[in-house]
Amino acid sequence: MIQIFRRSFVAGLLSLGLALLSLHGAQAQAQAQAQAQAQAQAQGTDTILVLDASGSMWGLVDGQSKISAARQAVDAILSKWNPADRLGVMVYGHRSKGDCKDIELMVPVSKFDPARIKAAIDGINPKGKTPISDSLRAAAEALHSTENKANVILVSDGIETCAPDPCAAAAELKKAGIGFTAHVIGLDVADPAAKSQLQCIARATGGVYLDAGNAASLTGALTKAVAATQGTKVASEAPPKPAAADPYLGKNLRGVARLAEGLDPISDEDVNWGVYKRAGGEKGEHVNTFYGAPFADNIAPGDYIVEVSYRQLKREFPLKVENGKPAALDVILDAGYVTSEGSVAGGAGKVDDVVWQVSDKGGRLIAQEYDAVPRFVLAAGNYTLTLTKGQSKTSKPFVVAAGDSSNVQLTLDVGKLIVTTTYAEGGPKVEKDLVVAVHQPAKADGDEGEKVAQEYDAESKFDLPGGSYEVMVTVGEAKGTARAEVKSGAPTRITVNLNAGVVGIKADGAQEIDIYGAERDINDERKRVSVSYEATTNVALSAGDYVAVATYADGQKAEKPFSIAAGKRQTLEIKQ
Repeated sequence: MIQIFRRSFVAGLLSLGLALLSLHGAQAQAQAQAQAQAQAQAQGTDTILVLDASGSMWGLVDGQSKISAARQAVDAILSKWNPADRLGVMVYGHRSKGDCKDIELMVPVSKFDPARIKAAIDGINPKGKTPISDSLRAAAEALHSTENKANVILVSDGIETCAPDPCAAAAELKKAGIGFTAHVIGLDVADPAAKSQLQCIARATGGVYLDAGNAASLTGALTKAVAATQGTKVASEAPPKPAAADPYLGKNLRGVARLAEGLDPISDEDVNWGVYKRAGGEKGEHVNTFYGAPFADNIAPGDYIVEVSYRQLKREFPLKVENGKPAALDVILDAGYVTSEGSVAGGAGKVDDVVWQVSDKGGRLIAQEYDAVPRFVLAAGNYTLTLTKGQSKTSKPFVVAAGDSSNVQLTLDVGKLIVTTTYAEGGPKVEKDLVVAVHQPAKADGDEGEKVAQEYDAESKFDLPGGSYEVMVTVGEAKGTARAEVKSGAPTRITVNLNAGVVGIKADGAQEIDIYGAERDINDERKRVSVSYEATTNVALSAGDYVAVATYADGQKAEKPFSIAAGKRQTLEIKQ
């Protein structure tokens, strides 16, 4: 018994010691990891932000272009950047439409300079291809000259269109022993092949992959990627193992669309592929419609005409599908992207509640959009873009070449005029039954200026070009006017005082109630102000003296004088 007790006691002590050692070891490991992270942050890391500026970055996410979302997100993370970390910016596809060598280190890896980085990214104009592999190699070469930890944050919205396999290129760079890690953010990536490729780059280099669908989520993804460069543990959104090599396996029809020959395939859910049977060279019976680009699906063998619809653009292409053979559509749309981020003269931010119109060179309306940032897909040619907000309008001619991705800048001269009305100085307010008209200033001959706009609300709002206007408010028989000076980019509030009141008249049995001014003219006649063919009437009148005359079926008349005070209601009863 004593021996058993001794053995148990010794075993217990041994277990306790091992547990204490394990706990101590875990604490020591955590402490060492924290110290290493703190040391890395103190020493700083070297990071290059590689930004996609291919033509597809003019695509829209949540009402703004992808490139605008990228600018907004980068602005947000710059304020949170560790000043000890060095940061560079590399961009591809921003200078040439079809050049795979269009890669530029716009800001070399150097001491953190947020103003320089912001200026570089604000000046990007997306237009070209997507050379991801060569961009990674160029970034690795730029980072190789330092002994600091080297990171790349790659933001891309599509698939490699120059080199065959950026994933293999990333793996080679990792094996080269230069401490290369790529954290990858997929911005609104719909193509499964493109997403798989981007995820593979992160997986091959030990980095994280993150999805982003708009400016807010891109800001969040960039914040996580920055944290990963600084040693924080960030969970990757890529699966641990790669997906199937061919996400379209088993499909006998695949479709790819390009704006122009030699450009990136379009990756956009707005592309529709309407498939029709061929009937003597024309579209016949509709067979199916496929959505998104690129796409893959199955279709029966036969001769077809495919109508490709992409926003404002439509093109037709022949298609022959043979039994047992895969068919491929690689169509050239001979078109370009056009967006516009309209601004208000003297104001800040985007202009909203607008109408955008595109007309061809003959003046024919081609397209119309209502979003704050429109996106048009237009055939190569000459056009005019018109921006309208309320009564303000501006236009600008532009040219679309095949493969272009352009942003037509328009600045609108528009201010907001807000009109309220009162019966008397200080109130009460007029809440209903009013007409608010805005006119150009009176003409030199004294005639009323041209009417510009009209509303009927207690608080009437007008979008107007900057300038002087006459505001005329009518309520019943009361009228008031005021001058308004509208400035572009700013609200202008005015209150029109009617100096009026309201009278309610009751004349039982009367067929007509007339209201006259109390004063008689040189011909001993009173001016009729209002008429009602009911036995009761309720009407707003300017302050002053009046006479109400009730007319009955037998021709008899009865009248009663009354006065109106500004801001007051008067009730009157007339008896036969």
